[in-house]
Amino acid sequence: MSIDLRKRAEESLIDLSKKATISLTKKGLNGVRARVALALDISGSMTELFRKGVVQRTCERTLGLAMNFDDNQAADVFLFGVRDHAAGEIAKNNFFEFVDREITKKYSLEPGTNYAGVIRRIIDFYFPKALRKSGKTGSFFGLGGKQNYTIDASAYRNQVPVYVIFVTDGNCFDDADTEEMIRLASELGLFFQFVGVGNEQFAFLSKLDNLSGRFIDNANFFNVRSLDRMSDDELYDKLLNEFPSWINEARGKQLIQ
Repeated sequence: MSIDLRKRAEESLIDLSKKATISLTKKGLNGVRARVALALDISGSMTELFRKGVVQRTCERTLGLAMNFDDNQAADVFLFGVRDHAAGEIAKNNFFEFVDREITKKYSLEPGTNYAGVIRRIIDFYFPKALRKSGKTGSFFGLGGKQNYTIDASAYRNQVPVYVIFVTDGNCFDDADTEEMIRLASELGLFFQFVGVGNEQFAFLSKLDNLSGRFIDNANFFNVRSLDRMSDDELYDKLLNEFPSWINEARGKQLIQ
């Protein structure tokens, strides 16, 4: 049975890659190279999505896109709840039961949702040393307070773009820090596609989509009630809706190749 399930999963992955190719062609992105990342919410409210296999299928759909975008045909996986984590790489040789093996068995679901930490982790992963600590506000003789950051993007011009699919089922507890990270990330070749899953209003993600004070618009957002009810074709079209315009603007600003 396991061999049969794996074979069917491999056939499904090939089909996903073909569907992603169609969407990329429609969006004028055929031949574009990008590093692909998937940031997954592991707060407690995601329990059912993990249990029902929705998160695993989301990983596979992301991989279908990465197989067209990424030079090594893989996607880097990051996790966020109260804390943030790097969960390794999902690729054609390890995607089967990836979530059960690499996430569920290694990480516990967490009692809350913060975005800023995982965004900072993603920046550090793809653009090492671009983020610089710049002291704290509200500290007393250097103790406590909020850590502030600046960005030095001078070493990261004309880079391969990074495309991040960011999946969550709720708003976060760290709005101000998240806004700061998105503004700083706008000076790098880094694009965030936020996906809100479920019946939440996602007012904050909508705000990030239109956030002021950025070097360029580096984020898009859409809400879907049920990922499993959205066809692969529609999902890929939505995921790639704003990425082409960002590519053009980022090239014009010499952020990416």
